[in-house]
Amino acid sequence: MKYLFFDCECANCYNHEGKICSFGYVITDESFKIIEEQDLIINPDAPFDPHVLGVGYNSIDLAYTPVRFKYAPKFDERYSSIMGLFVDPETTVFGYAVENDIGFLSSECRRYHKELLHFAYFDIQDIYRIYREWDRSPSLEDALKDLDVPFDDYAEHQSSDDAKMSMLLLKRMARDTGLSPKELIANYPTCADNTSLFQIQEKVFQRPSRDLGLPYDSEYRDKSRTFNELIHYIDDSVEDHHLQGCRFLFSNLTKQDMTTSLALANHIIDGSGEVVRYLKEATHYVVYDEQERTEVADLFAPINIVVVLPKEIDNIGK
Repeated sequence: MKYLFFDCECANCYNHEGKICSFGYVITDESFKIIEEQDLIINPDAPFDPHVLGVGYNSIDLAYTPVRFKYAPKFDERYSSIMGLFVDPETTVFGYAVENDIGFLSSECRRYHKELLHFAYFDIQDIYRIYREWDRSPSLEDALKDLDVPFDDYAEHQSSDDAKMSMLLLKRMARDTGLSPKELIANYPTCADNTSLFQIQEKVFQRPSRDLGLPYDSEYRDKSRTFNELIHYIDDSVEDHHLQGCRFLFSNLTKQDMTTSLALANHIIDGSGEVVRYLKEATHYVVYDEQERTEVADLFAPINIVVVLPKEIDNIGK
């Protein structure tokens, strides 16, 4: 068995679609010995956001100049090489905050009329977050610092080095826990995902909005921020455990009524349940009304996630 660790950098993410400019990876054996590593430079065929060129507050610096990218192959020329890495049956795929990178690959496949092939992958960030009992999703740099993993010799935002740093983090967790990567995956099952489930999630997240006729809420933004702070929050002091083991993903339509959503999120936590960010983590998907349940029924038919209305949540586990 081989392990593939990968990372992508983008020239821009305008319209929520990443234009990939580099794809870096390392392949190791089961002892984390590096077999192969490469940084594939890609012409994004799109403008560079000033943010990735070091301009503005909290900006970053890509590892290469725009001129270097300009003369590189485009994504469609790299497609076969990249997908070949993912679909190798002898390879287990890992990434850190990997949902973002899969999203970039998905949008590039759409842009170049290519198929996002089916493969499974595992999120090191999710393993780390639960292992260290975080109620937020920390950066790779914070995770490395937390576990005292040296990374000064690696360049951030060089895809191959970011891939290597994610490998070092998994290696350290394997060492500290005495578990193999396979055992870590089994112990932290919400780290697992696959491109088929991801594509269902994309369709769910991109569903058109609907005018619910709700009154203007001047505090919506603050409530939304508070709601996001409750994602992954678990209150160990509560005595009601009827929702324990249940993980709820709210639809975008449900979250339009943020006052109700915020109250419902707190109610879920009070019952030992959890509010989550992604479909791969969810046991239940909360829809606004019967109309929305009907509209998403075909999407959820092939997967083992229960679609529920807010009023039905109290009946779960009782």
